[in-house]
Amino acid sequence: MSSFLLFFTTEMIEDITRFTNLYIVSIPDSFQRERDAKQTTKDEMLAFIGLLFLCGVTRQSHTNVQDIWETDGTGIEIARACMSIKRFLFLLRVIRFDNKADRPQRQVSDRLAAIRRIFESFVDNCKKNYCIGELMTIDETLVPFRGRCGFIQYIPNKPAKYGIKLFALCDAKMFYTANLEIYCGKQPDGPYSVSNKPADIVKRLVEPSKGKNRNLTTDNWYTSYPLAKELLKNKITLIGTLRKNKKEIPPEMMPNKTKPVNSSMFAYQDDITLVSYCPKKNKSVLLLSTMHSDGTVDAESQKPDIILFYNSTKGGIDTIDQMCGNYSVQRKTKRYPLVVFFHLLNIGGINANVLLNGIDPDREGIRRRFFLKNLALSLMKPHMQSRADIKNLPLDVKHFLSRYKRPLEEVEEEPQQDVRGRCVLCGRKKNRTTTIHCNSCHRPACKEHVKTEHTCLTCSEQQMEN
Repeated sequence: MSSFLLFFTTEMIEDITRFTNLYIVSIPDSFQRERDAKQTTKDEMLAFIGLLFLCGVTRQSHTNVQDIWETDGTGIEIARACMSIKRFLFLLRVIRFDNKADRPQRQVSDRLAAIRRIFESFVDNCKKNYCIGELMTIDETLVPFRGRCGFIQYIPNKPAKYGIKLFALCDAKMFYTANLEIYCGKQPDGPYSVSNKPADIVKRLVEPSKGKNRNLTTDNWYTSYPLAKELLKNKITLIGTLRKNKKEIPPEMMPNKTKPVNSSMFAYQDDITLVSYCPKKNKSVLLLSTMHSDGTVDAESQKPDIILFYNSTKGGIDTIDQMCGNYSVQRKTKRYPLVVFFHLLNIGGINANVLLNGIDPDREGIRRRFFLKNLALSLMKPHMQSRADIKNLPLDVKHFLSRYKRPLEEVEEEPQQDVRGRCVLCGRKKNRTTTIHCNSCHRPACKEHVKTEHTCLTCSEQQMEN
């Protein structure tokens, strides 16, 4: 949990709780009973996030909520113990990430005003909590979404096809997401108006890694000759596929019917190497590299080392997308800020696991599924401890929560001396009542059956001083 809270800090959770309560206060007329619109707390918000992770680990993020809260034994018992189904759906409906009252003012200069505060805080935490390795990868990812949004993208080669596009920078070996940027089209004039050209996007994403001797792998949408020279000045080498419409490519390296299959042609200029590989007849693959300076070809596969290196590092973002999809917390919604929030939770879960494995190398054999399950239980525990004190709960829920009861401090309560009771030694025959109680068992006893302790003046004075 401490690893996860490095990315979703306590301040971020408190902000989400505060903005959610502001929205709850503004909609009390929508509910008949006051308790149906009860304000939330930080512990309950953590428990809500924990339930999302638990549904993702058990692969029930797309399951009907009623099936998860089922009472016939087929549901998740801990979900019912953590909160009711009505409360979960209520929080899913009212959760907010900014103040809705002043959002129209901020939307004048920012199309991402509804999620900007939380998104930037998360990205800043990703930058400062991990030193990215020597191999970096930049690519786009598409978060599935079909609701109302002014910047939905259509990418036919992605599994979801429609959604919100994000540009991501990740560690190609550890699959840690170090930087993110949401594509929201052309922003209005203001502080968030930036260029959406491929070269400018790459420069913004690699800004924290400038001067640190890293290598960047990109696909043909980003790769260009001017970008390679610009990054080289900042001690960042570039390797990536190149589109055939670039004016810097010599005509000899274009596809040609006379080129033999599995042949390679190299071109050099200063610190930049260009290779043209022919996998099939009348086909060619072009790659540009500022990391390689020779034309070494692998004897077994007959492929240049540039291509083999590119193939080993290009799939960083695709691997992260697959990891997010395996245990996704995303639920069906028509609000794009909530979709972005779900994706940040997925990324945060992966980053927290990578960070924990880096600190403790003995954890490398532990599966991410166990980490996410333990994280979900840790997030839900504080709320369930407070919920265990509630008396009017169903018997099965009460029995389940009994293991989460906080240990009570053993405090000796002095018996109330003014309460009358029958002497336990006299019995019913004498029926002698008294206000005197035994100091050990606290049972009533009359003067005849009480042993009087005698204390000297010196000891009594010392007791009075103490």
